Amino acid sequence: MTYRHLLVPLFGYDGDRPSLDAALALARRGNAHIAALHIETDPLEQTPLMVDIGVAVTELVEAATEHARRRARQAAETFAEWRRDSKVPLEEVAALHPHVSASFRSEKGSEDEALARHARFTDIVILARPSKDQAADLVAIRVEDILFGAGRPVLLLPPRAELERLFAGPALIGWNGSVEAARAVTAALGFLRGMQKVRVLSAREGRADPHPAEPLVHYLGWHGIPASVAEDASEGKTAERILAAAHAAKAGLIVLGAYSHGRLRQLVLGGVTSHMLEQSDLPVLMAH
Repeated sequence: MTYRHLLVPLFGYDGDRPSLDAALALARRGNAHIAALHIETDPLEQTPLMVDIGVAVTELVEAATEHARRRARQAAETFAEWRRDSKVPLEEVAALHPHVSASFRSEKGSEDEALARHARFTDIVILARPSKDQAADLVAIRVEDILFGAGRPVLLLPPRAELERLFAGPALIGWNGSVEAARAVTAALGFLRGMQKVRVLSAREGRADPHPAEPLVHYLGWHGIPASVAEDASEGKTAERILAAAHAAKAGLIVLGAYSHGRLRQLVLGGVTSHMLEQSDLPVLMAH
């Protein structure tokens, strides 16, 4: 698909600038609009009541309020610095411009609800996982909110992602025959077109028979995408085998369906999506 509108949530952490840089690289492929968004959280929703252990609620609220303001200031400063460096013009009115454009919006509210609401009106959401452990957990949770609450694809970048390989390829598609995987492939067509090499891995999950990769290879051929079947190491967990196959192919992008077996099963037993959110050292494009 052609991406015309890219949503970049900014959290006031060190993943914000890589998210904007990746969005710019993608936007330049189709003169798309980059919509940067920061949600300043309500401290009353984020602060637990801890009076019983001698901590004043007012002090907690004040600390949470200052933390939220600091994140908001950092997000705005990062966007302003990025725009000065990239020289991307500000555009607030929707139009088909012959150039890349950008906008910045900051609002107060519930972060999960607001992100899902805004994400319903975009083509793809781009986030980079920060190096800070706590912030990385936050981004993983927000990816879930977008996947389940908006139904839009998400491009998740690891720290220090190599953007040149992201668009030049190769790419690896983790294929399990699910609706989610099919949606991820459709969402990734804008990346896959123009790549010299795409590999499709049909990895066995548990005792289920693997879905053959050949029909997907045939389908991609109709889009002019040179794809071939990747070999499955057949050792280790599915997520580990996908990452191993991606590294073997020297891939710069992994494409896969998210939560194909349900959120509860992922939570209880672990799963491919959870592993990728937390551990992948390659960019992952996911759809649910």
